[in-house]
Amino acid sequence: MYPTLVTTSLILVFGSSTFMSISGLLSIFTNNTIVITCMGLGMEIGKILTISHLYRSWRKNNTAGKIWYIFIIFVLTFLTSFEVMGFLSQCHQKSVQESHIIQVKIGALNNEKSVLSSQIEILDTTLKGLPKTYVTRRIQERKMAGYENKQKRLLEIIEEKSGLETLLISEHNNSNPVSAIADIFKIKHSVIISIFIPLLVLILEPLTIGLTIAANAAWMALRKNHSPVPIKNSLDTANLTEELQNIQRKYNLSVSKIAKITGRKKPKTCEGWLTGSIPTPPRVLADIQAWIEKEYVKKPDE
Repeated sequence: MYPTLVTTSLILVFGSSTFMSISGLLSIFTNNTIVITCMGLGMEIGKILTISHLYRSWRKNNTAGKIWYIFIIFVLTFLTSFEVMGFLSQCHQKSVQESHIIQVKIGALNNEKSVLSSQIEILDTTLKGLPKTYVTRRIQERKMAGYENKQKRLLEIIEEKSGLETLLISEHNNSNPVSAIADIFKIKHSVIISIFIPLLVLILEPLTIGLTIAANAAWMALRKNHSPVPIKNSLDTANLTEELQNIQRKYNLSVSKIAKITGRKKPKTCEGWLTGSIPTPPRVLADIQAWIEKEYVKKPDE
């Protein structure tokens, strides 16, 4: 049950990450959609397979091989993180696009209102300079300057602006939880989003790597538990370990001496042979016996 759950979680996270990564690539490179899709899919699958191979063959690979695989994984993770971040940012921009359009319209109405108010103020100031008996002149000047139309347009602007502000408030009330958090802490929405998206990406990619390792470990453990134990090989291993222990006691061989005889660089491996935690290879026993014959068995006099 556990391996299935881990694998299902990996598929969901990997699938969503792959979709966002490929969508991010397609938004940058609009031509040759098929080639870009295949490249993105190959990079994502290759990342998972590289992580799985590195985990399964960790002990077999040398240091240079491990560093090379880790470098490949790091580069792939960086690229996919960049693409996912771009996709999430684009999605957020589309979600707030209507609010931005409303704000732009309100700004345009404010500018128009400011211009009309300034024109009306200039006209009123100019007409005040005429004598009070020039009533007809004032009326004609106002008609020529479109005074009434300007006032009527000001009233229309106030009405349109009120409707847009009401719509903006409705959009704000239906905003996402992140924007609500920004309002609580008195932070700009753009700032909180610029923090939230990178954090989400920083969690998503390491989670994919962790789930890949966990899935491999779970299935390998399940296969190991269900695999039949070869009784004969176990007995042979026990006999080899016991024989090595007898030789070690008889000739008083230290762990470092056994490592030198067998050509092992890590004495811990030799300790594992003596304790039985690591199976003793037949080749090791043969090397030690050959060394004993060379060192302790005297040659016959000629």
